[in-house]
Amino acid sequence: MQPITSWFEGYARRQKFRRMAQSLLKEKDDTLSDLGYDRHDLEGALHLPIRNDAMQYIEVRRSKRAMEARRTKSPRLAG
Repeated sequence: MQPITSWFEGYARRQKFRRMAQSLLKEKDDTLSDLGYDRHDLEGALHLPIRNDAMQYIEVRRSKRAMEARRTKSPRLAG
């Protein structure tokens, strides 16, 4: 029974994510950005296979964007 239970848990997580993402996608891009989300990431996560964790996908994308933003804001040392 473990695989069925695991599938149901994954499905329930995905449905919860879907409701959250659909709500966020109604917002303007500026609002999404202020919240740390990107429209393309949310849409991409909605199309992932059910076995993939959509929230983990979003968090990885957010952290990559944050790292890139820090990299572009930090002054380069003259050598």
